Amino acid sequence: MKRYIYITIGIIIAAAIAILILFLIKDHSAGPSLGISGGTNTGFLPTAGTQGTNNSGMAGGGNTSTTLSLSPSATTGSAGTGAGGQMTVQNFGVLSNDPVLDYFIDQKNNITAIEPDGEVITISNGQSTTISSSTIENIISAGFSYDGKKILVSYGNPTNPQSGVFTLATNAWIALPQGMMSPRWSPINNYQIAYLVMTNSGKLALATIDATNPKATSATLLVINADDLTLQWPTRSEFILSDKPTSESAGSIWAFSSQAGTLTPLLYETSGVESIWSHNAAFPYGLLFSSSGQNSLELQSLSGSIGPQPLNLSTLPSKCAFNTELVPVTTASSATAPTSTKNTVSKTASTSTPYLALYCGIPRSSSGFSSAHLPDDYNTMALFTSDDIYKINTATGAEQVLWSDATQNMDVSDVKFFNNALFFVNRYDQRLYGLTFN
Repeated sequence: MKRYIYITIGIIIAAAIAILILFLIKDHSAGPSLGISGGTNTGFLPTAGTQGTNNSGMAGGGNTSTTLSLSPSATTGSAGTGAGGQMTVQNFGVLSNDPVLDYFIDQKNNITAIEPDGEVITISNGQSTTISSSTIENIISAGFSYDGKKILVSYGNPTNPQSGVFTLATNAWIALPQGMMSPRWSPINNYQIAYLVMTNSGKLALATIDATNPKATSATLLVINADDLTLQWPTRSEFILSDKPTSESAGSIWAFSSQAGTLTPLLYETSGVESIWSHNAAFPYGLLFSSSGQNSLELQSLSGSIGPQPLNLSTLPSKCAFNTELVPVTTASSATAPTSTKNTVSKTASTSTPYLALYCGIPRSSSGFSSAHLPDDYNTMALFTSDDIYKINTATGAEQVLWSDATQNMDVSDVKFFNNALFFVNRYDQRLYGLTFN
């Protein structure tokens, strides 16, 4: 009898070991794979996204903020109206129950977002729908085209990344040539993608490619002796080339004009360089940060023709965004009737003057933020902040606190403006939040 018991126990142990080995083999094989997974397409771009299910209700998570629902007919007021562009917050709350990597909001306030695992969702009237359940491993960056109809994703090995474009209208992925580093959408609606690539001679080239026809020949705009740069594309013919931000070594920021063929240094051999840029060619300004000596933040023109304008703010460009707005201007004039010198008629005329507004998450604790190794600690998630949200008039320097609530922790990132409302991703929970204004 004991013999049968021992045989049975031995069979059970052997089966358990076999199951464990299979599990470890499966887990090990899944670990190093790169690419987008959907069904049996692991490691490859799937031909189409998978339809998902509806998930209603946007919970507030760890913060006490309320749910903010943007209805298709909602009007949020005109940003920048009132004397001096003063605004008041109408509503504040969370918009996405799921973590968000990047997002776009159309004119009807429908939200499209790509999640950190590569799934694509839409949110309309508080209802979340998955339109592509295919997942992407090791995402480096993701961004929406100018009109929000396409998503560009870079993933895999940062030194030799893979890229793909997802088209919302067809729920289909297309693969782009491998090796495209720091790919960026055109700021105008032509579906061009600019990117950096290493040439056979070991130099770095700036090139563009048509996302609607990735098999077409790319156009090389610039070849330089450099490596490990990042790219931004603020206006039609202007590009920003930057060393990757770190306080451990000196870096530079350059502006390249494809129209003029010029390369202009904006910051040179300075540690911790980081910048964001306005996409309005009429206001070609950037917000530049450096950590040399002391952390400094300044406005500068893209062409370098206007000198730096220091800002007395303690934050990083990655926590800010530009938005072009209008300030009403009322002028008084008098006119005399031709039949009498005594009849003077006073008239007022209302016009609007455009200016560039800057919206930023400003850490409440400036001492802890300033003493950190910036931007390294922040970019590596070694440092989180609890922010208030400010608006700065770049023409006058006037500052306005738009939102401040000491009971909530909002680490503001990926700031954008749509339909006169402000949106950002909170790094604490990776969810999308919004501010609407009166």
